[in-house]
Amino acid sequence: MDRQRRIFQRFTGKLPGSLYLSLGRHGSRLGRPVRCQVADLSRKGAGILASQIITDSHHLFFAALESDKQVLHLEIECTGAQGETEIITLPVRPVWFDRVLLEEKQPFLMGVEFYEKISRDLFQRLRDLCRR
Repeated sequence: MDRQRRIFQRFTGKLPGSLYLSLGRHGSRLGRPVRCQVADLSRKGAGILASQIITDSHHLFFAALESDKQVLHLEIECTGAQGETEIITLPVRPVWFDRVLLEEKQPFLMGVEFYEKISRDLFQRLRDLCRR
């Protein structure tokens, strides 16, 4: 019985992005952003691969998990049909964290849930990007 029970369907992909901590949901950044890749996406959250987990003395997972004052943000880079890039920023809450020993470039895997429910249109855009 290795079957996982999920509330929402997950869509796998490789969306480029970055993670950063801020002071509150709309406050100033607490450190430099860390490049990441959205590995899977659902209506409730995302699975993220990252090259590092500590930035400017802040552990991205534990700092956001242990404090209501530090909020983790996920920026997803969306490239349009004409090649223009739009950045979508979503405040997220870390749920789980693991180290992937077989992966050298992005050895950290983190599950996050969105603070707010994302709109159907935004989710459709992100899901379409995952399929490319």
